[in-house]
Amino acid sequence: MSRGSNVILERRYVPKGTLIMEEGEPGSCAYLIQSGSVEVYTENEGQEIRLAKLELGQIFGEMALIFDERRTASVRAVEDCNLIVITRQSFQAKLNKSDPTIKAIVQMLSQRVVLANNTLVNKKSNVQDLVETTEIIYENVLSSLPRSRQRTFQTAVLPKLEEFLKAVDAFSDRYS
Repeated sequence: MSRGSNVILERRYVPKGTLIMEEGEPGSCAYLIQSGSVEVYTENEGQEIRLAKLELGQIFGEMALIFDERRTASVRAVEDCNLIVITRQSFQAKLNKSDPTIKAIVQMLSQRVVLANNTLVNKKSNVQDLVETTEIIYENVLSSLPRSRQRTFQTAVLPKLEEFLKAVDAFSDRYS
Protein backbone atom coordinates (compact mmCIF):
# COMPACT_ATOMS: atom_id res chain seq x y z
CA MET A 1 0.00 0.00 0.00
CA SER A 2 1.38 3.40 -0.94
CA ARG A 3 2.13 5.93 1.72
CA GLY A 4 -0.74 8.38 2.25
CA SER A 5 -3.51 6.15 0.93
CA ASN A 6 -4.67 5.40 4.48
CA VAL A 7 -4.66 9.00 5.65
CA ILE A 8 -7.02 9.48 8.57
CA LEU A 9 -8.86 12.73 8.01
CA GLU A 10 -9.59 15.02 10.92
CA ARG A 11 -13.21 15.27 11.98
CA ARG A 12 -14.60 18.40 13.58
CA TYR A 13 -17.85 19.06 15.47
CA VAL A 14 -19.20 22.60 14.97
CA PRO A 15 -22.21 23.89 16.95
CA LYS A 16 -25.05 25.82 15.28
CA GLY A 17 -24.24 29.52 14.75
CA THR A 18 -20.45 29.04 14.74
CA LEU A 19 -18.42 30.92 12.13
CA ILE A 20 -16.39 28.14 10.47
CA MET A 21 -14.37 30.28 8.09
CA GLU A 22 -14.23 33.99 7.45
CA GLU A 23 -13.89 35.85 4.18
CA GLY A 24 -10.39 37.25 3.79
CA GLU A 25 -8.59 34.79 6.06
CA PRO A 26 -5.94 32.46 4.62
CA GLY A 27 -7.28 29.05 3.65
CA SER A 28 -5.50 25.72 3.61
CA CYS A 29 -8.32 23.20 3.91
CA ALA A 30 -11.84 22.33 2.79
CA TYR A 31 -14.67 20.71 4.70
CA LEU A 32 -16.95 17.81 3.80
CA ILE A 33 -20.29 17.93 5.61
CA GLN A 34 -21.08 14.62 7.35
CA SER A 35 -24.15 16.02 9.12
CA GLY A 36 -25.85 19.36 9.56
CA SER A 37 -25.88 22.32 7.20
CA VAL A 38 -23.97 25.54 6.62
CA GLU A 39 -24.61 28.89 4.97
CA VAL A 40 -22.03 30.39 2.60
CA TYR A 41 -22.14 34.18 2.35
CA THR A 42 -20.11 37.22 1.49
CA GLU A 43 -20.40 40.89 2.26
CA ASN A 44 -20.53 43.66 -0.31
CA GLU A 45 -20.93 47.31 0.66
CA GLY A 46 -22.13 46.33 4.13
CA GLN A 47 -24.74 43.90 2.82
CA GLU A 48 -24.59 40.18 3.51
CA ILE A 49 -25.10 38.21 0.28
CA ARG A 50 -26.09 34.57 0.69
CA LEU A 51 -24.33 32.42 -1.88
CA ALA A 52 -25.47 28.94 -0.87
CA LYS A 53 -26.84 26.61 1.76
CA LEU A 54 -24.90 23.35 1.84
CA GLU A 55 -25.86 20.06 3.47
CA LEU A 56 -24.84 16.43 3.91
CA GLY A 57 -22.22 15.28 1.41
CA GLN A 58 -21.36 18.75 0.11
CA ILE A 59 -17.96 20.42 0.35
CA PHE A 60 -17.01 24.02 1.07
CA GLY A 61 -13.71 25.86 1.16
CA GLU A 62 -12.50 23.77 -1.78
CA MET A 63 -10.71 26.66 -3.47
CA ALA A 64 -8.13 26.51 -0.69
CA LEU A 65 -7.18 23.04 -1.93
CA ILE A 66 -6.08 24.51 -5.27
CA PHE A 67 -5.14 28.15 -4.67
CA ASP A 68 -3.02 29.65 -1.94
CA GLU A 69 -5.28 32.67 -1.57
CA ARG A 70 -7.54 34.20 1.01
CA ARG A 71 -11.07 32.90 1.56
CA THR A 72 -13.59 34.45 -0.84
CA ALA A 73 -16.60 33.84 1.41
CA SER A 74 -17.59 33.21 5.00
CA VAL A 75 -19.33 30.06 6.23
CA ARG A 76 -21.41 29.59 9.37
CA ALA A 77 -23.14 26.52 10.77
CA VAL A 78 -26.93 26.71 10.33
CA GLU A 79 -27.29 23.49 12.36
CA ASP A 80 -24.89 21.50 14.51
CA CYS A 81 -22.39 20.00 12.05
CA ASN A 82 -19.95 17.15 11.84
CA LEU A 83 -17.28 17.97 9.28
CA ILE A 84 -14.36 16.13 7.73
CA VAL A 85 -11.33 18.38 7.25
CA ILE A 86 -9.51 17.94 3.93
CA THR A 87 -6.09 19.59 3.97
CA ARG A 88 -4.38 21.05 0.91
CA GLN A 89 -1.48 18.68 1.52
CA SER A 90 -3.66 15.53 1.40
CA PHE A 91 -5.60 16.78 -1.63
CA GLN A 92 -2.45 17.72 -3.54
CA ALA A 93 -0.95 14.30 -2.80
CA LYS A 94 -4.00 12.62 -4.37
CA LEU A 95 -4.08 15.08 -7.28
CA ASN A 96 -0.37 14.55 -8.00
CA LYS A 97 -1.04 10.82 -8.40
CA SER A 98 -3.77 11.47 -10.98
CA ASP A 99 -3.56 11.80 -14.75
CA PRO A 100 -2.15 15.16 -16.02
CA THR A 101 -5.38 15.75 -17.94
CA ILE A 102 -7.41 15.44 -14.73
CA LYS A 103 -5.07 17.89 -12.98
CA ALA A 104 -5.50 20.40 -15.83
CA ILE A 105 -9.28 20.06 -15.75
CA VAL A 106 -9.40 20.58 -11.98
CA GLN A 107 -7.31 23.77 -12.34
CA MET A 108 -9.49 25.10 -15.18
CA LEU A 109 -12.77 24.36 -13.39
CA SER A 110 -11.48 25.99 -10.22
CA GLN A 111 -10.57 29.16 -12.09
CA ARG A 112 -14.04 29.27 -13.68
CA VAL A 113 -15.72 28.91 -10.30
CA VAL A 114 -13.67 31.78 -8.90
CA LEU A 115 -14.61 33.98 -11.87
CA ALA A 116 -18.31 33.07 -11.57
CA ASN A 117 -18.35 33.76 -7.82
CA ASN A 118 -16.66 37.12 -8.30
CA THR A 119 -19.14 38.06 -11.02
CA LEU A 120 -22.10 37.09 -8.81
CA VAL A 121 -20.83 38.96 -5.77
CA ASN A 122 -19.74 42.14 -7.55
CA LYS A 123 -22.70 42.49 -9.88
CA LYS A 124 -25.34 45.02 -9.03
CA SER A 125 -28.45 42.97 -9.75
CA ASN A 126 -31.60 44.72 -10.85
CA VAL A 127 -35.15 43.80 -11.77
CA GLN A 128 -34.23 43.15 -15.41
CA ASP A 129 -31.57 40.65 -14.28
CA LEU A 130 -34.26 38.81 -12.32
CA VAL A 131 -36.51 38.67 -15.39
CA GLU A 132 -33.72 37.47 -17.68
CA THR A 133 -32.48 34.85 -15.21
CA THR A 134 -36.02 33.56 -14.67
CA GLU A 135 -36.58 33.22 -18.41
CA ILE A 136 -33.26 31.42 -18.89
CA ILE A 137 -34.01 28.95 -16.10
CA TYR A 138 -37.50 28.29 -17.48
CA GLU A 139 -36.12 27.62 -20.97
CA ASN A 140 -33.35 25.38 -19.58
CA VAL A 141 -35.81 23.30 -17.56
CA LEU A 142 -38.23 23.07 -20.49
CA SER A 143 -35.53 21.92 -22.92
CA SER A 144 -34.23 19.33 -20.44
CA LEU A 145 -37.61 17.59 -20.22
CA PRO A 146 -38.63 14.78 -22.57
CA ARG A 147 -40.88 16.06 -25.37
CA SER A 148 -43.78 14.11 -23.89
CA ARG A 149 -43.63 16.22 -20.70
CA GLN A 150 -42.84 19.64 -22.18
CA ARG A 151 -46.47 20.55 -22.97
CA THR A 152 -47.59 19.55 -19.45
CA PHE A 153 -44.79 21.66 -17.95
CA GLN A 154 -45.71 24.65 -20.13
CA THR A 155 -49.39 24.38 -19.23
CA ALA A 156 -48.68 24.08 -15.50
CA VAL A 157 -45.86 26.60 -15.17
CA LEU A 158 -46.04 29.19 -17.94
CA PRO A 159 -49.24 30.98 -16.80
CA LYS A 160 -47.86 31.35 -13.26
CA LEU A 161 -44.48 32.42 -14.58
CA GLU A 162 -46.08 35.07 -16.80
CA GLU A 163 -48.10 36.29 -13.81
CA PHE A 164 -44.89 36.54 -11.77
CA LEU A 165 -43.09 38.42 -14.55
CA LYS A 166 -46.02 40.86 -14.88
CA ALA A 167 -45.84 41.52 -11.14
CA VAL A 168 -42.10 42.16 -11.44
CA ASP A 169 -42.70 44.55 -14.37
CA ALA A 170 -45.42 46.38 -12.40
CA PHE A 171 -43.06 46.73 -9.46
CA SER A 172 -40.32 47.99 -11.75
CA ASP A 173 -42.65 50.52 -13.43
CA ARG A 174 -43.86 51.79 -10.08
CA TYR A 175 -40.55 52.05 -8.20
CA SER A 176 -37.94 52.65 -10.90
